[in-house]
Amino acid sequence: MAPPPPESWSRYARRPTPPLRKRRERGFALLAALGVTLALTVTVALTVRGITREANIQGDLRRQKEAFFAAEAGLAEGREAMRLLLGDSETYNTALAQLGSPVSEPGLGSASQPWYEVLPSGSSDGWNTYSLTPEVMTPGELSNAKGEAYADYPKQSNVRYRVFVHDDADDADFTTDSNRQVWLVAVGEVVGSSGRPTRSVVQALITNDNALQLTGPGCVNRGCGPNNTFNNTLDRQAPSTQTVRFF
Repeated sequence: MAPPPPESWSRYARRPTPPLRKRRERGFALLAALGVTLALTVTVALTVRGITREANIQGDLRRQKEAFFAAEAGLAEGREAMRLLLGDSETYNTALAQLGSPVSEPGLGSASQPWYEVLPSGSSDGWNTYSLTPEVMTPGELSNAKGEAYADYPKQSNVRYRVFVHDDADDADFTTDSNRQVWLVAVGEVVGSSGRPTRSVVQALITNDNALQLTGPGCVNRGCGPNNTFNNTLDRQAPSTQTVRFF
């Protein structure tokens, strides 16, 4: 058999194997590229995580302020409600009796130290809402001082509050008021998009000023007697015996 012609020898020629050094360089370049890609991926992930955490912190701070303002508003509303319930009474016993049965929820008082709901909402969860209804608001409420309408108006549908009252520690009996002072506790809450609530609690010791006060005409308030003179047992100095003549 005759050998193949010379022009076909290139088909049977073996490709030269690259040197070992070049193969190592190619492997090192591939590992370096993978390392850079991994480093960039980790950097991007950490950056996104940091931005997300910062956004969550800012959101928590904003919700904390909203919850605090809701609690403050609820405290003012509860104080006015207690004033109306108090009437002319000298103690808060009558006002507490008008609030009905004590709250039976865990963490809100006990049988010996009852807490009462000042502003019952009538809802199943007991919360009062601060939601706004732009549909019934006036144009002035929906625009700025220049008359420009707001592009969006927050409805505050996730802001709510509750207000409680309980007797202070004036004596061992927490079921009755004897010193005309009670604690008013307001809880404000904002529910985030994730369902996790942010709460703020404020309280104030309110005092009843309906105590009896004795007043009188003339100088009675300054210590003189019924005859408008200081010649009595309330006088701080002994009466003078000097004779005074009028001309």
